[in-house]
Amino acid sequence: MNRFLFILGFVLGPTHAALAEEKIALIPPSAYDRASIYLNLTLFWVALIVLIVLIRLKLREKERVQAMGRSKENDKIPMLE
Repeated sequence: MNRFLFILGFVLGPTHAALAEEKIALIPPSAYDRASIYLNLTLFWVALIVLIVLIRLKLREKERVQAMGRSKENDKIPMLE
């Protein structure tokens, strides 16, 4: 069994290496296109971080209100809106 796998790997190995040599350009070669891609990626990650921070703030506010108890909830409690 091990000998069969060795022979199969030896036969298919060079063909796999030949296919792997084909290079695909993921980032365009022009500087303008690269800059726009990096700008969009930066904006995406910043927006994602801001969204996570806002969700955490709202969850902390809800936990604080729940810790006070529903009977103590009134208009004097400062709420984040």
